[in-house]
Amino acid sequence: MAMGEGLGLEANSPHRCNPGKAAAGAQLQWASAAISQGERLAEAGECVIQPELLPELPNTFVGKSAGELAIATLPIALFYHDNLTQQRHYLKATVAAWGGDDRISDAVIVFGYAIAQVIKEQLVPCQFIAQILTYLHVSLPESAIRSADLISSLETLKRLVANGSGLQSAIAAFQLQAETKPISVEIAIALYCFLQTPDTISLAIVRAVRLGVKPDIVGALVGALIGAYTSDVGIPAEWHCALKAPFTASKFPQQVHRLSAHLVSAWSGVYHSSGLQEKELPIVTLPWIVRAQQIVS
Repeated sequence: MAMGEGLGLEANSPHRCNPGKAAAGAQLQWASAAISQGERLAEAGECVIQPELLPELPNTFVGKSAGELAIATLPIALFYHDNLTQQRHYLKATVAAWGGDDRISDAVIVFGYAIAQVIKEQLVPCQFIAQILTYLHVSLPESAIRSADLISSLETLKRLVANGSGLQSAIAAFQLQAETKPISVEIAIALYCFLQTPDTISLAIVRAVRLGVKPDIVGALVGALIGAYTSDVGIPAEWHCALKAPFTASKFPQQVHRLSAHLVSAWSGVYHSSGLQEKELPIVTLPWIVRAQQIVS
């Protein structure tokens, strides 16, 4: 869900997706970059990203927005969700390698932190933006100066969430942000849509579309957040069915599922994860937990 699936929602239908648009979404450059980055992470297996492991992107990708880079680096955010120091380091290094400046890397790091907290189930919606702002101030104190626009967008988001503001108020606020603070607005909108209905992906994505600011990018960001929050079971059954048809020839779903299995394997320390069968998933347990010893005869 996090890499472009199911973004083609009709704005007037909270329960349907448009398979044709979803298929087009799979071909977006940031989706391809995310898959490429995930493949290199799975191949590395050592929790280390070397410059030669970064995807080779076309020149047209360089200079893209923070939202697009947040999607392209999503495998890194997921892979290092349990180590924020490494996550922050590798996100910044990857954004820099792809031509992004420190302000863009700060916005991408904010999204990576949000993904990490969602996965670790450390999310209280009414406190989440304050938590993100605290993380920024403590971990990246220099962001207070260089990323004032990002912090301003987050403060606006915090106010909208605290006041329980409706869609029209959010549209007015974010359209103004899109004109004055374009670097951070996509991520701010995605966080808003997610926090409004974290358990209901259809409502969150429709809200992202109706806000009218880069709906494909914002929709993918929202999908990543809710996908991390509810897992695959949170995606409506009719969406699964609708997504099968346009991808039958491209094998895109199989590629994503296989890559997900390899990433989980590499993260959990499985050697030679590339040897996994297509539908085989490793058995993973939490690290540093005492478990019953298995005796192999």
